[in-house]
Amino acid sequence: MKVLQIGGNIMLKLNEIFVIKRDGRKVPFDIKLIQQAIFKAAYRGKIDEKFIGSYHIDPFKSNGLANRVTEHVVIDIQNLNRDTVEIDDIQNIVVKNLNLVAPRVGKAYLAYKTEQNILR
Repeated sequence: MKVLQIGGNIMLKLNEIFVIKRDGRKVPFDIKLIQQAIFKAAYRGKIDEKFIGSYHIDPFKSNGLANRVTEHVVIDIQNLNRDTVEIDDIQNIVVKNLNLVAPRVGKAYLAYKTEQNILR
């Protein structure tokens, strides 16, 4: 079992989860990549508020939006009960969770990921 500390508040026990990338590679799940993508999306989406609701936009803050959303993303992925997850499934889960707490960031995340796909 792999134990992850998320957002400084909760601990989840996860089996080793691997992500199937678009090019077919199988890589270990990395929670930091989700947090970074959320932060980059908010930045590129020109969401410049310091807080969105009660969440700090800075991913390095314990009450950061990226940390809080990522907690729920990890729970959703764990609930899939699979040891591999397609990258598109993860993106959909991130968008769903962002839209629940910060729809503007969800929209920016989707635009950011679409732009990244075009660049590939």
